[in-house]
Amino acid sequence: MADFDPSIKRSPLKLLHMSDLHISSDVYADEAFRGFEAGLKLGVENGADVALIAGDLFDNGRVKQPLMDRVWDMLGDVGMPVVVLPGNHDTVLVDGVRLGKTPPDVTVMQEPEGEMALLEEQGLAVWGKPVYDHHPGFRPMAGVPSRSDGHWYVSMAHGLYMDPPDPMRASPISPTEIGQAPCDYVALGHVHVFRDVSQNGVPAYYSGAPSGAQTKTVAIVDLDPVSGVSVSPLEIVLK
Repeated sequence: MADFDPSIKRSPLKLLHMSDLHISSDVYADEAFRGFEAGLKLGVENGADVALIAGDLFDNGRVKQPLMDRVWDMLGDVGMPVVVLPGNHDTVLVDGVRLGKTPPDVTVMQEPEGEMALLEEQGLAVWGKPVYDHHPGFRPMAGVPSRSDGHWYVSMAHGLYMDPPDPMRASPISPTEIGQAPCDYVALGHVHVFRDVSQNGVPAYYSGAPSGAQTKTVAIVDLDPVSGVSVSPLEIVLK
C-alpha cells in the first residue's frame, strides 16, 4: 500500500493519463493523430494540471521528422507539464538518435533502470522505466523507489498486468508489484481498454487508447488530499 502520511499537506491535483496513441500507425495513421488531438483537448477542458503518456506515443521508428516535430510542438503548447514514458513501440524515443530537442515542459524518460521526474510547482514526483527491450525478463515496475518527499507520487509503467503470471509474455506486471508500490497512483499503458487493476489500496489503471477499434478513452485522475484518488474514463468519439 502507498506510504501516505496524512500529516503532509498536499494540494489537489488533476492528471490527464493517456497511453497507446500509436501516432504514425501503418493501420490508422489519421485516426491516431486525431485521437491524440482529442485526448489533449479533453485534458485541457477538464482542467488537468499535468499530462502523463504511459507509452506508445509513436507506433514505430519510421515516423517522419516533421510529424515528430508537430507532436512536440503540440505537447509544448498544451499549457501543462507533460511526462512521456517510452513504450515498446517507441523505438524512436530510445534509439539515442532521433529524440532531438523537446519543449521545456516535456520530459521524455530515458534511463533504462528507471527515472524520476520532479515537478516542483505541481507538487508531483513521477517515476517510470522506459521499454528498451520488450521481453519476459523486463519488469516495468521492478525497482520502484520509495517515497522520498511530500509530493504526490505516481509510477508509470508500460506492460501487461497478469494474474497469474505467464512466463512467456513480455513486460509483465504482477499484482504484488502494484500492491507494494509506494505510490498514490500507478499510470499504466499497453492495454488498449480502460481497466482497473488496483491492488492492496494502490490505485492502478490502464487509461485505454484514444484511437483504434475498441472504445476510445483517456483518463482523468483526481488526486485529493481529503477524498483520495479517483479515476474516470473519458470517451473519445472521432468523426
